[in-house]
Amino acid sequence: MKEVEIEGGKIHVTSTVDAVGLFCPIPIVKLKLELTKLTSGQVVEVMADDPGFEQDVINWCKDANHRLLSLTKNDENISVAFVEKA
Repeated sequence: MKEVEIEGGKIHVTSTVDAVGLFCPIPIVKLKLELTKLTSGQVVEVMADDPGFEQDVINWCKDANHRLLSLTKNDENISVAFVEKA
């Protein structure tokens, strides 16, 4: 388990999904499957380079009632999202 800082607070990341090189809908499918393994309040980190991932994860979290804690791009232009299970 790793710890990251988001908006001045420390978040414990339970697991990571590496969806780099995968395209819609696979990054969201992998996120959904990973969240089924977690309990409410746990956080998963998702990394993806699909150009549509950012909008997909925003919409999916809203529709599924999960909390998108952070969505950024790293130095390699890979989107990194932190999602808290509802």
